[in-house]
Amino acid sequence: MAYLIERKAQTIYFTASSVNDNGKKRRIFIESRPEFAIVKLQGLQQPLPISWELVYKTALRHHEENLLLEAKADKRSKPRKKKPAD
Repeated sequence: MAYLIERKAQTIYFTASSVNDNGKKRRIFIESRPEFAIVKLQGLQQPLPISWELVYKTALRHHEENLLLEAKADKRSKPRKKKPAD
């Protein structure tokens, strides 16, 4: 039985997001690999590899922070009951 040493197919995501790099807006590209992702900015050749575990941990941390912010916003937006005047 034969197996492939190197993966032949690539999955590249072209995001709608952009970041400022030295005053220039650049789109973000993400290339999916089995063990990690490669993040690149449009027009730059510098690849930034990141493990999928770190992507998950970062997403989990941001989710927990968002839940806390939403809970604080809900507490502030609830109308307070006025005490009856004597």
